[in-house]
Amino acid sequence: MKRPTMLVFEALLADASLDLDLSVERDLQRIADRYKHEGFSFLAITLPALSDALERGLESGSFTCPSSFSRHGSLPRFMGGFFKRVFAKDGRLLPESCPISVFWIRQICRFFKKPKIGCSDSRNRAAVEHFLDVEGELRRGTSLMENKDELLDKISGIVWSQVFPEIDYLDLVCHHGPGVTADSRLSNERHRISQWNHRSELTYPSDLHCYPNYGLAATAGSTGTGIESAKGIEYLRVRDELPVRVVFVPKTLTTPRVIAIEPSHVQYMQQSVKDYVYKRLEEHSLTKHSIRFRDQGVNQLLAYRSSIDKRLATLDLKDASDRVHLHLVQRIFKTSGLLQYLEDARSLHATLPNGKNIVLSKYASMGSALCFPVEAMVFYTLIQCAMHQLDGRRPSSRSVRDYSRQIDIYGDDIIIPVEYTDVVVRNLEHYLLKVNVNKSFRNSHFRESCGADFYKGFPVNPVYARTIPHDDLRHWGAEEILSWNATADLFYLRGMWTTSQAIRTLLSRVVRRTIPKSRELGSGLSHFSWIFSTKCHYNGKLHCYQQKRIHYDPIKRKDSIDGDELACLNKWGQHVHTRSAGRDYNDSVAVARLVNRLRRRGSIIRSSPAGVEHANPSVDASVSDCRIRDLSPELPSIRDSSRQLCSVGEVSDLAGTVGTRPSEGGWVVDPEWFNDRSLDPLEFLTGNSEGLSFTHSVKRGCFKSKSRWVSLAG
Repeated sequence: MKRPTMLVFEALLADASLDLDLSVERDLQRIADRYKHEGFSFLAITLPALSDALERGLESGSFTCPSSFSRHGSLPRFMGGFFKRVFAKDGRLLPESCPISVFWIRQICRFFKKPKIGCSDSRNRAAVEHFLDVEGELRRGTSLMENKDELLDKISGIVWSQVFPEIDYLDLVCHHGPGVTADSRLSNERHRISQWNHRSELTYPSDLHCYPNYGLAATAGSTGTGIESAKGIEYLRVRDELPVRVVFVPKTLTTPRVIAIEPSHVQYMQQSVKDYVYKRLEEHSLTKHSIRFRDQGVNQLLAYRSSIDKRLATLDLKDASDRVHLHLVQRIFKTSGLLQYLEDARSLHATLPNGKNIVLSKYASMGSALCFPVEAMVFYTLIQCAMHQLDGRRPSSRSVRDYSRQIDIYGDDIIIPVEYTDVVVRNLEHYLLKVNVNKSFRNSHFRESCGADFYKGFPVNPVYARTIPHDDLRHWGAEEILSWNATADLFYLRGMWTTSQAIRTLLSRVVRRTIPKSRELGSGLSHFSWIFSTKCHYNGKLHCYQQKRIHYDPIKRKDSIDGDELACLNKWGQHVHTRSAGRDYNDSVAVARLVNRLRRRGSIIRSSPAGVEHANPSVDASVSDCRIRDLSPELPSIRDSSRQLCSVGEVSDLAGTVGTRPSEGGWVVDPEWFNDRSLDPLEFLTGNSEGLSFTHSVKRGCFKSKSRWVSLAG
């Protein structure tokens, strides 16, 4: 029996043969032979190098074959029929080069380029050395960041003093992110905020962010001026601050992605600034046309258009996160109200995998919540400077606004007019940033931005395999099954029927049952189909069709904060904020301001530890020093805001924090505050609230399977 890897490649080449009417038997045999002798590195390293050479040939107009492939003229013998439709025998780009051939070369060569497996130790060590080299280069270039540049100072002052004037600290709501932290705390455990940086106390006051209200903060003694620990919170001096932890995550087998994991309390601060910056940048007239964080579609559409008319260039930066100098950030934002918040939410040093500790000259590495927005703002400023310099235009709010319509930035994916490319690249590299010439395109019909690749208007981005298929089908886990099922659906949606069916047949052998097909996307394991749904059963009670599907549910691990009132209320507050932010960002900001105002006035209730264990909504709770009756002048506006948000199902929990009244059994919900009595704001205390657990958290990478009936929409 053939190995699963070769079964997939055989199907891929069969689809390519049908599309291009080419003979692929020799190409398939060459893959099988080299895979047998060179191993998986041939698929993950050697083949992608051929695709990279293709892209460089498209950009330069002349193809150079990698030395790892035998040649016929200037073209490789492997997949020679494909390359002959793109390049002449001497390597020159054909005027009528075939976009479909470009797609199939990239699909076959890049299919296994990005598996989620770690690199070898030698490559990891090389990545650490490169990290240190970049850090040393930044350290040596510190004086360069302070050189006289009136244009940079002028544009920075115009843009960021308007976008970020004085910040109202009530707009910042700290919350935890979904990732891991340097202190290795579990999802629930990190809500026990036990450490806080003393230098951050002015911009991120702990009595506002670490406690539900000021009353509890005063009771805990955290509002004093000392830095001694109180009630479990330790205030860290600069020399005692926790470092970020530098780790490797899978990127390609050639080199890992190096990221820095932040301590939990630092990430807690960073998330609040990130939310605020995202909103301001996407709303202000000087930046809203250029910088985006939630919609890659604009960059992808521009890449598509530019692959036809070649009016715009796509730039990609190498080591973009690691090359943003701290002094450059300080210089750009010195006239704004944002700089102090950026500095106080930044980690100062890092611990490398070998245990070595270094002081960071960069602003932040990938892994920080502020890395993405800060690098985008720095790139935007430098590009504005380059455009003003080339045109000799005097900086003003109007000129910045005019140029902003010609700039599109999503992280380190930059799109600018072709005529500005040289001066922009020169200005970026002047400040120690480095443009990746292998992934930047301006001369050819090839464009790449935000995961969308186009050639002459045709999409040529490949489908990637994220996991390696085991030869022994008994060793397939939930992650492999779900990943390959998604890959099969992607091939199906692109019309690559042979490849999709080959993977689906393989999955049926793995799970040892027929996987149903469905036109409805939903939970459980199923194959997408445009035509029909299989194995349906009509449920007369629910009046809908159902399918029985395999579910792979994440296993939960014990992570209890039950009984810890501060941790429970912190988790609940974050749940309210993030749930509303996921639906409507503007409403979430209103929620954030309301939460902080209630915290400041001391009007959010706190429950007793025993109240967490009650099985009904009437829980034993008390309020802090500032009673709810003190809020009487403010209650109508809060009531109206709460009702307005609750009407769309956003923050029903929030309204209950002020709509409570005393009773014999403690504090209960006042029904006048709700149009719908089913919305119980204290349901989180009984453990009945969906998606909110105070006793367990999800254990990533571990699953249990179970067959369930899934209802299909009529």
